[in-house]
Amino acid sequence: MVNKTALIVSFLFVITLGGVTNKFAYQIKDVGNPDYPAHYFKKPWFLELLMFIGMTMSFPLHWAIQACSKPKVADGTQSEPLLPEEVGDRGWKIRALIFLPAMGDLVGSILSFTGLVYISNSTAQMLGSSIIIMVAVNSYIFLGRRYNGIQYAGMGIVLSSLLIVGYAAQMAAHDKKQGLQEASASQQAFGMFLCVLARVVNSIQFVLEEKVMGESGLHPFEVTGTEGVYGLVMTACVLMPILARIPGNDVGGVYENTEDSLLMIKRNPTLDFVLFFYLLGLWGLNALGMMVMKHLGSVFRAVSRNMQALFVWLIDMALFYGLGSEGFGYGPVGEPWNGTASWIQVVGFIFMTVGVFVYAYGNAVQQVAAAQQEELKGIPSPIPVAHSMRELALDLDPASSPDDRPRYPCIRFPEHPTMRAPMLTRFIDS
Repeated sequence: MVNKTALIVSFLFVITLGGVTNKFAYQIKDVGNPDYPAHYFKKPWFLELLMFIGMTMSFPLHWAIQACSKPKVADGTQSEPLLPEEVGDRGWKIRALIFLPAMGDLVGSILSFTGLVYISNSTAQMLGSSIIIMVAVNSYIFLGRRYNGIQYAGMGIVLSSLLIVGYAAQMAAHDKKQGLQEASASQQAFGMFLCVLARVVNSIQFVLEEKVMGESGLHPFEVTGTEGVYGLVMTACVLMPILARIPGNDVGGVYENTEDSLLMIKRNPTLDFVLFFYLLGLWGLNALGMMVMKHLGSVFRAVSRNMQALFVWLIDMALFYGLGSEGFGYGPVGEPWNGTASWIQVVGFIFMTVGVFVYAYGNAVQQVAAAQQEELKGIPSPIPVAHSMRELALDLDPASSPDDRPRYPCIRFPEHPTMRAPMLTRFIDS
C-alpha cells in the first residue's frame, strides 16, 4: 500500500530541488581557469550535459523493475518476456526513432537553460505553463484534436497569466535595488522569449513522440534512458567541442569553455553541492515519476506544477534574505521581493493556477464524454481523447488495470521547464 502523503511530499521535494538548484548554479562565482578572474557559473550547456546524464540514470531503475516484475509461467521456473515478441523484433528501429524526440529535447532544453540566465527563477517557472497553449495548437494541427469551451477558457486564462508575469518581469528589470547580477530589460525580454520558444519546441516534440512511440511498448524508463544516451553523446562528443571553438563571452573568448566549468567545479565545494543535488533531483524524479503516474492523477499534476513554482519562489526569496548580500561569499543568491512588480507577479500566479485547473477540468470532461460515446457504440474507448500519451498516463485510474500497472507502458510523464529533467518526469502540463 502506497503512502500517498509521503509520495506527494517526496515528489514536491524533488521537483522543487531541481527548480532551485539550476538557477542557484548560475549565481555561484569563482575562478576556473587561473589565467582569468572570478566569474559566474553561467554554463547552460554544462547543465544540459548533466541533464542527459540524469536521464541515463533511468536505466538502473528500468533494470531493477524488470528484475522484480517478470511474471512466472505455470511451472514457476521461467519468466515470460515483458514485451510482446513483435515489439522485441522491431525494438532496434524504435530505439533509432527515439533519436528524433531526443534532439527535440536537446533544443528545447538548451533554450530553457539559456533563457534562465537572463530571467528570475520564478518567472521561468511560471512561463512553463505556456506549454498548455503550445501543445494545444500543435495537437489541433497535427493530431486533429478538438477542444471544448472549458479548455479554451483555461488556455485563455493561462495566456493572460503569461502576459501578467512578463509585464511583472519587465517592471522588476528596472528596479536597481535588487543587488543581484540581473539582466537589463531587453535581456530579460530575450530570456522570456527563449523560454517560451522552448515550450514551442517541446510541444512539437510531444506530438512527435506521440507519432513515433505511441505503439512502441517500451518501458518509460528505457525510453528516457535511451534519449539520455543520445543526448549525452551528441552534447559531449559533438556540440560542446564545437562550442569551445566558437567565439563568445565565456572564459577564453569562446561560447562555452567546458574545461573552465570542470575547474570551477573542482575549486568550489558549494558548486559541487548544488550540482550534486541537481542530479539527485533528476534521479528522484525518475524514481517517483511512475508512482505518481499510477497513484495520483491529473488533479495532483495541476496542483504540484503550481506548488513547484510557488515553493521555488519562496525558497529563492529565503536564500536572498537569509544569506544576505554576501551569500556564500561571492554575492547574493536567490531572488528578492520587488515590491509592486512582485505583487503583479502574484496576480499572474493566481491566474496561472486557475487557468491550469480549468484546463485540467476541461480535459476530464472531454475524456468522460468520449468514453461514454464509445461505450454507447459498444467498442473500447480509444486513447486520443487526451492531449498526448503522457497526459493520458496522468489521468489513468490505477484500478483500471488488473495488475495495477498503467495499461499503456509506452507513456511517459512530463516535468519542469527549466530544470529539463528526463522527459519521463518532466512536469509540464501538456
